[in-house]
This record gives sequence, structure tokens and C-alpha cells, in this order.
Amino acid sequence: MKSPLLPRLGRAVAASFAVAATTLTLTGGAGADPAAASVAFKAEHTDRCLSSHTAGQLAWRNAQPDPSPSPVTAVKVTGEVALRDTTPCAPPTRTVAVAVFTAYHGRTVVDTERQSTTGASKFEFVLTVPLVPTPTPVPIDRVTVQVCHTAITPVPEPGPLTCGDISTYLI
Repeated sequence: MKSPLLPRLGRAVAASFAVAATTLTLTGGAGADPAAASVAFKAEHTDRCLSSHTAGQLAWRNAQPDPSPSPVTAVKVTGEVALRDTTPCAPPTRTVAVAVFTAYHGRTVVDTERQSTTGASKFEFVLTVPLVPTPTPVPIDRVTVQVCHTAITPVPEPGPLTCGDISTYLI
């Protein structure tokens, strides 16, 4: 009889290896990788009373240089999101700026992260592809960035959401 623990243990080891490899790859490891790439990102949103923006860097590494680069399975995102009252009108109380980052493979969303603030906040995180249900991760081919405004209200319903244009960055 085969133990049901072995497949779970194998997935756990694979996931741990993927996290370690992603961390090593994105932090540079022992030496600088000439196949490293990064691009500046920016997104803005202005509505009746508020203006918000997010800006920073998207960074990734290809293990093999062109012409046959290896798939990108992680994108490190560093930057800032800010909410500003730029007009003399009174904005809604308890308003939040939310920067939404989405990683895609084709039309499939592989990871999403939201960063919010009532003022200005710096952030750093990694968008990654999941290993489940297949052990071979799909590559990330683009990341979108969008800034939205919402009001903080009691759970379960957030306030109305207005969003700016989506900025797309090809990987």
C-alpha cells in the first residue's frame, strides 16, 4: 500500500525549492545575472476629489540568455502608492487608494497583489506562479497595474470602487 503522505511531501519539497530558487534568483544569488531585466511601472487615477498614483520597478530574471530564455515564474515588485486630496471639494471620508498588480500567462491570471494606503506607503513583494495543480509552472508573460479608490466601510461590503486606466508591462 502506498502512503498518501508521499505525494504531499513531494509537493511540499517542490514548493520549498521553488520559493528558495525564486528568492535566490530575484536577490541575485552569488553573482550578478546578466539576464536580469527590470522595467519602471506607473499608474494613476483621478476622480472628482482625489488623485492617486503608484510607481516603482518590476524585476525578473531569465536563467538562460536569448534566443531561448527560460520562462519567468516570478516578478519582484518594489514601489510606492499614494493618495492625495488635490481639489477644494470634500472627498468621501475614510477613502483608500488601492494599487492592484496582476500577473498573467496569456489570458489566465496567475497571481494578484493589492497594496492600499490612506496616505503614502512603500511596498515590496513578489508575484509568482503557483505550482499546483501541475508541478511545471506556467511563465508570466505580462503584469498589469491599476490604481483604484474605495471607501473603508464595515465588513462585508466595501464602498464604491472607481479605477484608473490599466497599465500593461510585457515580460
